[in-house]
Amino acid sequence: MSIPRATVVVIVLDGERFLDEAIESVVSQSMVDWELFIVDDGSRDRTAEIAERHAGRDSRISLLAHPRRANRGMSASRNLGLRAARGEYVVFLDHDDAFEPAKLERLATLLEATPDAMAAVGPNLRWRSWSGAAGDSDLVQDLGVESGLLAPPGLIPKFLSRPDATPLGPMVRRKAALQLGGYDEAFRSMYEDQAFLSRLMLRMPVVATDEVLHRYRLHEDSCVARAHRSGRRLAARRRFLHWLRGEARQVSDELASHLAPALELELEATRGWALRLAQRTM
Repeated sequence: MSIPRATVVVIVLDGERFLDEAIESVVSQSMVDWELFIVDDGSRDRTAEIAERHAGRDSRISLLAHPRRANRGMSASRNLGLRAARGEYVVFLDHDDAFEPAKLERLATLLEATPDAMAAVGPNLRWRSWSGAAGDSDLVQDLGVESGLLAPPGLIPKFLSRPDATPLGPMVRRKAALQLGGYDEAFRSMYEDQAFLSRLMLRMPVVATDEVLHRYRLHEDSCVARAHRSGRRLAARRRFLHWLRGEARQVSDELASHLAPALELELEATRGWALRLAQRTM
């Protein structure tokens, strides 16, 4: 089999509601030289049936699962797809999001034009209108940077102070992603994407575009929405911030010192939130 230009990894857990649309957004790409791995993270609904139906129609699509169909979390699932990938470029997609039709072509062309960049990122469309509900309008994410090559630490200072500035679905050179060791599997859900991007941006240049190529579906059953409702978001953020401080120190004292003021400011803010939350629950 010929080696595809790009590999798309879709991770999914009980995703029968939205999985068809995510897959179709890959099938509809202007670039045709791709492969798609759908990684089922222990679903108990019709996820496997839907994935197998698409794989039967298109030889570029395959279904992967952990041994004994275990639930291993988002990072382990992304890594399973990454290890199977053959493309020069790898792009990650959650089962409830979607690509714009030119995403693969645009980002691959951008990386080919920017050989120093190990990944390409761009803003997403915060997608509310999918529901058809009156008053649900979409919003384009603000990454807070100009288009072009970003040296380490890249966007980290931006999404430290504004978590909603985290780009989604980056296109990464496969060799660079493997060199980094993929995703940190200690992050099973919340902040797994920020941890991977931080590990990358601390060490390697990335290129940013202002073109909107990714649709981030906002809905009540998303990982982020569930974390907000359960109260787990604060603990997850504090854990990520402590992890990032240690990761920066591993890279260099200079980078750690550069990020230290923003990290300490955010850690102090989360301490304040934790105290207020504790007082409300007493």
